[in-house]
Amino acid sequence: MNYHVLKHLSKAQICMAAVLAAAAAMLTANTFFGPIFYTNRTASAPRGIYLAVPGQLSYGDYAIVASPTSIPDIHIQQGDLLLKKAAAFPGDTYEMTASRLAVNGRVYPVYHLPYLPTQPAGSYAVPEGTILFLNDPVISLDSRYFGPIPQANIKKKVILLVNYDAIHSYF
Repeated sequence: MNYHVLKHLSKAQICMAAVLAAAAAMLTANTFFGPIFYTNRTASAPRGIYLAVPGQLSYGDYAIVASPTSIPDIHIQQGDLLLKKAAAFPGDTYEMTASRLAVNGRVYPVYHLPYLPTQPAGSYAVPEGTILFLNDPVISLDSRYFGPIPQANIKKKVILLVNYDAIHSYF
C-alpha cells in the first residue's frame, strides 16, 4: 500500500488491516514455532493477545498454567490452559480463611460455590516447586481454589501484547 491509499482510509480501516495482518502473522508463527500467542477473552485478567516470552517468573508476571484439577460443572478439565498472575513464591507465607486468602499485603475474596474446590483454613508457606497464582478480579479461578500450583503445570511466561479494552476505548 502506498501513502495515497493510506490517507483515504479511516482509522477503523487501518486498525482492522493491522489486526488482520497480526492475525495472519500469529497463525503463521504458531504453525511453525508452536504456540507463542495466547488470547484471553475472560474478565479474570486483561483481555487481549499475549506473547510467550523467555525468563523466570517474578511477582505480578502472567503465565499460562495447566489446570491442576477438573471442575466439570464449569467445563474445566485437568490440563486446560489458564492465564494466571504470579503472586507468591516458595517460602512466602499466606493465610487462608473461609472467606479470604491474604498474601503479601493483598486480600483476595473466596467464594464458596458447590462446584469449586476448597482449601483448608490456616497459615501456610508456599512449598518448594509451587507458585501461588492470584488474579486481580474478585472472581477468578486461581490458587484461592487450587492452592499452590506445581511448577510442572506452568507452560509459558507471557506478556500482554494487544489489550482489547484499550483498542475498544480508542474507538
